[in-house]
Parts: sequence; structure tokens; C-alpha cells
Amino acid sequence: MADILPPLSTLSRCTVYPAEALRVEMGALMGDAIGTLSEVVAGDVYTLDDRARPSELILTQEGGDTVVAAASSVGKAGQIVLPLARHQIMGERGGTVEVLVLDLEGTRLALPLGPLSASDEYSLIASAEIEGELSSVAQVSFTRGTRVTMANGLQTPVEDLKQGDRVLTRDHGPQPVRWIGMQTVRAEGSNAPIIIAQDALNNAEELCLSPDHRLFIYQRTDTLGAGRAEVLVRARHLVNGDNITRAAAGHVDYFHLLFDAHEIIYVAGIPAESLLVSPEVLAGLGEDLAGELRGSLGDLSQVPHHGVEATAADLDGLDTAHLLRRASPR
Repeated sequence: MADILPPLSTLSRCTVYPAEALRVEMGALMGDAIGTLSEVVAGDVYTLDDRARPSELILTQEGGDTVVAAASSVGKAGQIVLPLARHQIMGERGGTVEVLVLDLEGTRLALPLGPLSASDEYSLIASAEIEGELSSVAQVSFTRGTRVTMANGLQTPVEDLKQGDRVLTRDHGPQPVRWIGMQTVRAEGSNAPIIIAQDALNNAEELCLSPDHRLFIYQRTDTLGAGRAEVLVRARHLVNGDNITRAAAGHVDYFHLLFDAHEIIYVAGIPAESLLVSPEVLAGLGEDLAGELRGSLGDLSQVPHHGVEATAADLDGLDTAHLLRRASPR
């Protein structure tokens, strides 16, 4: 098991499509390819060209820039990779997928953080700038000491869990843990964990998560204006400098929990997502840990949970933690 998360200089492998393969089939920008924030309109419906074939983009870091690595099947070695936008699209069956739009010195690519199908239609529901490093877009981790609700109701520290232990899930009842991964990283930059004080979100005790870990919120009233009661919110979007803060110091142990499906489990008494398996998530885990996961489970791929994600733009100017605490009382 890997002890250290490799830096960006370690290869990251991502499945990508040409951006022009994902176009508006119905809406204001009919026929346009997915693009920057100024080139999309919420509500437009996109489809993936059934002739499009995925390519493997391999990234590395040179001189502070994210660049195309020599073994990549798309782009040229050394080309600088710039993130242009992060879009959230919803499929016909309610599942959401994030799509990153990247620029390789004039060539645009779409990097889906989940499975896309040419037989589905996808509605654009939110867009935002990409925050942080490309290698951390998919990190979903609990820190040492986080207590997980088991099938029998007992609370077990995440570091004490074993493969096969049955954990209580929101949608599918007790489910066995398929795989557990652990990494020790420097708690700085995009890897600095988010600390949620006791009761900030009706949590029974302090909770510490990776910044991109999403919490599941069931709103009794649609306080955020998401149009749905079920909302997923990234931990970093909740930081308010008061009872939800970022801890940037020393090192942190991150634990990843994987189930047969992308589940919502209970930690510190509140619901949060489990690890979602996709090629991009594996890239974010680093070569050693991703290799361990592949060796244990093969080519497992999962469909994202159907909850709508609230983006930074949706939450701009709001005391999100306060609103969500009131909207989802115990």
C-alpha cells in the first residue's frame, strides 16, 4: 500500500474526448461544442458523438506547469495543459457527471469525471472555473479518526475498518467494504484538509475531510435553490473561517473507502460520499495506489450518485453551512 501521494511530476492518466465530440443537440447554442464559461448556457442539452473514441491523456509536471507526457496518446510531449472550465451535466436517468474542458495549446479536450454514453442526453446544470490542481479533482478521502456508522449502528474509526466489514449506506442498507486505501500527504495547497466543527452541519463530532469530498445534504426546503431536495456539496465550498476551516500544516493520513456502488455513508453522524471509481479518480490516486486498486478489483467502474452538486457559483455570497444546517435539521 502506498504511503505517499506522488506529486504532479508523477504521471496522471485521464480518459478524454475531443471537445467537439460533446455538442449541444437542443438549446440556445445548438450545434456548439462544450467550451469555456462564456461559451455555454445552462439548460442546453448535450450528446456525445457515437463516432467519438476516447484517448488516454497522460500528464506530468515540468517547471511548475502541467504538461503532456511522452507516452500520451493525445497531444504532443511537453505541451502545456490549461484547464478552461468545469461543467456539471445531468443524464436522462438523473445521474450527474462533471466534465473538465482542457486546452492543449489550441486543441480542446473534454475530460469526464465519470462514464458518458453516446445513447444518453445530458443537460448542463452548472459551470465554474477549475479550482486547484488537475491531479486533485477527484480526491475523496476521510482522515484518521473519522468514525463511520456500521451496519449494527456502532461507530468505527475509519483506520480500523477491514475489507468485508459491513457499513450502513443511505440507499442500499448494509454494504460490505470492497477496498480501503490510505495515503499520507503534506497538508498544504489543494491537499490541505477541511475541518468541520462539531454541530456545524448537525454532525455529532468534529469531521475532517479532503477538500473535494462531497457531503450529502437532504434539504427539507430548497434553501440553495438547487431545484431538488438532495444536494452534494464539496467540503471546500463550505469553508467560512469560523466553524468550517482549512488546516494547512504538517501531514495528514487520507483513507479511501470503496463499495460495489458509489454510496452515501454516514460519518460523524452525517452523510458523505464514498470513493467513486473512474479512470480520472484512479489518476488522482497516484500510480501505486491506483495499481493496488486495479489489482484487487480489476476494471470496476461506477455510476455517480444521483444527487445534484452545488457549485461554488451557486454558493457565492452565502453562509452555506448555516443555511444547510437549518435546511436539514436532525
